[in-house]
Amino acid sequence: MDRTREYEAMIIIRSGGTEQELAQQAARLEEPIKKLGGRIDSIQPMGRRRLAFRIARQTEGCYYVVRFHAPTQQIGELERLFRLNESVVRFIILSEDELASARN
Repeated sequence: MDRTREYEAMIIIRSGGTEQELAQQAARLEEPIKKLGGRIDSIQPMGRRRLAFRIARQTEGCYYVVRFHAPTQQIGELERLFRLNESVVRFIILSEDELASARN
């Protein structure tokens, strides 16, 4: 049986382009999660921010916090899909357990 857990991902996408293009890139963050049997609870835009250091020739990025439920067996595949997405500069996915220990 594949167990579903709650996760939170901080995702930085490339900031180049119009606001409409950025909205389309953000919407594409949902696709791999849904494709792997997960469901989105919320996507919270955190805005455009300057990066602490250059990443893939980018000096700023658009930050998003995505809360979702997904099968635990699919998280490795989800990470692979985010790495293949050229608009994603950086990401981190934390489980509910990791979030709880980070908050304490």
